[in-house]
Amino acid sequence: MKASKRPTSGVRRIVAGFAAAVVAAMAVSPAPAMATMDPDNPVIHGAPYVGSTLTLEIEPGTYSGCGAAAGPDYRVYWTRDGVLATDHPNFYQYTLDEKDRGKTIAGHVVASQNGCDAQEVSSEETAPIAASNRANGFTGRGAHELLARRTDGTLMLYSRVNNTWESPRTVGPGWNSFTTVLSPGDFTGDGVNDILARDAAGNLFVYAGTGNGGFYAGRQVGSGWNAFTMIVAPGDFNGDGNNDLLARDANGLLYLYPGNGKGGWLPRSLAGSGWNVVNKIITPGDFDGDNTVDLLARDSSGALRLYRGNGDGGFTTMTVVGQGWGGMSAIGSAGDIDANGNVDVYAVDGSGQLVAYYGDGDGGWNGSGVIGWGWGGFTAVF
Repeated sequence: MKASKRPTSGVRRIVAGFAAAVVAAMAVSPAPAMATMDPDNPVIHGAPYVGSTLTLEIEPGTYSGCGAAAGPDYRVYWTRDGVLATDHPNFYQYTLDEKDRGKTIAGHVVASQNGCDAQEVSSEETAPIAASNRANGFTGRGAHELLARRTDGTLMLYSRVNNTWESPRTVGPGWNSFTTVLSPGDFTGDGVNDILARDAAGNLFVYAGTGNGGFYAGRQVGSGWNAFTMIVAPGDFNGDGNNDLLARDANGLLYLYPGNGKGGWLPRSLAGSGWNVVNKIITPGDFDGDNTVDLLARDSSGALRLYRGNGDGGFTTMTVVGQGWGGMSAIGSAGDIDANGNVDVYAVDGSGQLVAYYGDGDGGWNGSGVIGWGWGGFTAVF
């Protein structure tokens, strides 16, 4: 197995542990002289989806030394659609919830001392905040979580926190009656991620998440879905803030079923043709860092293709980003495995190893690693 590599974008900087690093730097370093130029604009890191956390990266040294050097000579505040977000005062992180949905968020840094000449700089606004997507998991913690169905039909939840697996939880029995199971993220509009399941008759059911790793009883939301050879959940594919479905028919036509944010759909549209050349479609969300939802797909030769979304229910370009993926029994994406801010891909190889392929945030890869064993016995991993 090998994956094509592209150089990581130079403008993306790792911000893990940023706040702690700022405090430590100011504790051991002398206060620099007053800045002679405007500080850099702060940068927001994080996905614009309900449940994810935005982190503001700033240049603290350009604000220090303007006051008494007894602490930061600046303050941080956030705005929601240009209005002060009073529920997020003076803090470097902003956890998005349902009241942020459909709105844009920006971070601001302003000097708190007169000697700094009232300098103020602002980040760019985020894209409008969309519904909670698959990457936010099922327990309300933003952890990397996988659902796996055993051969006896029992559905299990595996949560990975700080790069370590927690003990698995049993979700429930009877899931072997479904031919397709997947998570669309939040499909019902309550801020909690759900499951969709199709039975052999083509009926589609939603199992609304409880937010703590459980699910309510199923409710039928559609019929006739056995006309499709593949159903996937890309997230918010058309940019309206609601999570959607894509479905491929036997002729290779790919249809977009836009979610209405209330457990149903708006009228479908054709998203593409010729999709019967691929035998697996993976839904990583924004894989190339341009704030639009993308698709990955494996073709019959084992090549992995990246289809870049245009943010409006269609695609821009296709490039091959890997070879040798034909031997994988399962491939998928459930967000950021290594918690570095980039979405990743998982795969189960022929020996049952669960392998993580780490995205570089720019449409390429930053290596891979085995993160589990014994996954070959599951009939579905999603």
